[in-house]
Order: sequence, then C-alpha cells, then structure tokens
Amino acid sequence: MEDGTSLKTGFLLRYEPNKRWKLRWFVLLEEQLVCTHKLHHSMVVDIVPLQGASVVCPITDPQLNSPGTFKITTPAGDELFYQAAGKQDRDGWAHAVGAVIRSLSGSKQDSEQPIPFTAFRATANVSEILGAMQDPDAGVSLGSHVRNGAVHKNCFTGSAVVDWLVRWSIIRKREDGSAMIQTLLKLGHVQEVDINDGALGASKKFSDGDKLYRFSSLNLGAKRNSYYDSTDSDSSSSEDEEDDTQENKLKKGKVLKASYLSKKKSIRKDWRIVRVTLRENPPSLEYSRVLHDHSKKGKLIEVEDVNTEEAKNDCLVCSQDTAETARLRRRIVLRDTGGKCYIFKTKDEQEKLEWLPLLQSLSRKAATSQ
Repeated sequence: MEDGTSLKTGFLLRYEPNKRWKLRWFVLLEEQLVCTHKLHHSMVVDIVPLQGASVVCPITDPQLNSPGTFKITTPAGDELFYQAAGKQDRDGWAHAVGAVIRSLSGSKQDSEQPIPFTAFRATANVSEILGAMQDPDAGVSLGSHVRNGAVHKNCFTGSAVVDWLVRWSIIRKREDGSAMIQTLLKLGHVQEVDINDGALGASKKFSDGDKLYRFSSLNLGAKRNSYYDSTDSDSSSSEDEEDDTQENKLKKGKVLKASYLSKKKSIRKDWRIVRVTLRENPPSLEYSRVLHDHSKKGKLIEVEDVNTEEAKNDCLVCSQDTAETARLRRRIVLRDTGGKCYIFKTKDEQEKLEWLPLLQSLSRKAATSQ
C-alpha cells in the first residue's frame, strides 16, 4: 500500500458507523484515501474516492468538533469525519486532500496568476477571491439544500454567488460574475453538485441559476490557511495567531508540534499509539491515550530535564537484524537524569527528522537559561 504513489500517510481517528472514534492508518493516493487497520497491514477497512468530493475544516458541529477534526463530503452528500493529532496536522491533511480533489476536478493552471478578465474592477489572484468568498462573516452565504431526498450541506446556488459578487462590486455585470466562477470551476476550487449522481467535479459550464455548487476545500475558521490555494502536499500551514491565543488560555505553552506516535511500554516489549504534543514556554512533551476528547490530561515530560537522542540499541533491545536496524532509525529516546528512557517511534525517518531538532533545540534552550 505504501509505495511511491502515496502522497501522504499517517494515523487518524476515524468516526465509525457505530458512532465511535477508532484509530486507523491512512494512505492518500492520487485518486483516493485508503484506510487500513494498522501501519504495514494490507487489510483495507475503507476506500474513499476523492473525485467530486470536498474537504471541510474546522468542524462546526459541537458534538464532533475538536482542534484536529476535519471532514470529507462525498458526492452523494455523506459526511466522513477524521481527527488528526492537532491543528497543524489537521491542516496538513486538509491541504493534501484538497490538492488531490482539485487535481481531479480542475485543469492544470496556476492559482496565483491573476484571473484573466478585464471586466473585473480589480486584478486579484484566486487565493484572494476564495478568501473573500469563504469569509465567515461577509462571504458567500452557505446552506443545506434538499434535492431528491438527499441533503447537501455548505452549498450555494449559482445565482447566489453572482449576487454576492455584484453586491461587493467585484464585477460590473452578471456575465462577468459567471466568467469568474467559470474560472474557479476550471481550476477545481468550485464544483457543481450534480443532484442525479453526486458531485462530478468541475462542470463544463457555470449556470447563473438554481444549480448547486460548493467549494472543493472549505475553511470555516476565522482565517484562511494556505492549503486552499497550494498544491504542495507537504507545506502545511502554520497555526493562526487567534487560534494560538485561545489555545494558550487552555493549556500553558504554544503548541509546536502534535502527532500520533508509537511509544514503547515500560515493561512489555510491545508498542501503543499515543497522541504526543510538544509545547514551549515552558518546554514540555505531553503524551496521552488516543481519544477524541483533547481535554483529557496525559503524562508530562519536562523537556528541560531530559536528553534527546536517536535510538542506537533501543535501551531494551539489541539486535543485529537488518529490519530491526531500520526500525531503530525511526526511534527517538528521551532519557531523564535518573536514567529512565521514554522511547517513541515515528512513522518514517522524515517524521523523526521533524521531531528530533525541535526536541533537541528546546533541551538546549532550557540548559542555557539555567
């Protein structure tokens, strides 16, 4: 499953049909999102085709909302909920999924180039137009529409979006508005919701009427993130300053990184997946059980009191086995002053290279300040 065609991999919590959250391993491919039971297990739990789908985050449903939750809406209007370890990880997944959806539904054009219509009052790139359209207060009005017994959420009609463009004096005539939305359709940022057999991606012709449309990637937060206009699946956006302020009120220290990592149990030699959150001021590493509720407290490691190093012999296992050596390259060891080891394992060496410098940097800063 994890071959050269995978665009992104990692653990996510998945909202199951029995209304419980379950940790699964996900692989994002060029046309679909594949869910398996565990890392390196070939048994497929679910496959989500992304042609005609849309991705939305953050989630406004109070029962399902958490800092790491996002959802994928299928062409038929079904909603699939997923939870990453934190906001940054969530944005990375939404970024990557949105890029795949646009690549399937739109043509290969540069979103940063000005929209080529002289009838517009001002030259603006696609990112600026989408940012205004998705503004939570002044943007295009989104609603739920029932067609043929199916409910389609976060949609708008063709006439409604043109009305919005005219009201804000972005275009002079309705024909100009149709041309602008036609460009967004062509780029894959907007898609028609086909009532007969689901959303089929970019429509060939925009209709200034009652046809339903939706954004391929919708940001319901107070501030837009970069993944709505980028196609680089690895350049996840940073946390918004407003979100940081609210988060700091709940827990001390700005969140630098959060991921689902494997942690070796202290006695038995097996592993369990935990949610790991790294904060600064004061530097600390919190790990906890993988639960939907992020407010549950976990165990805390004071980073200033530990040495961070790459695993050489795992403190517990010494082996000359080639496979074991490869696995050791994905491990990080935190060793406190009493000699106790906290051993974490990343999904790959790239993720280890993201974590290791942050941990070592905080350890050095703490040592310097003392």
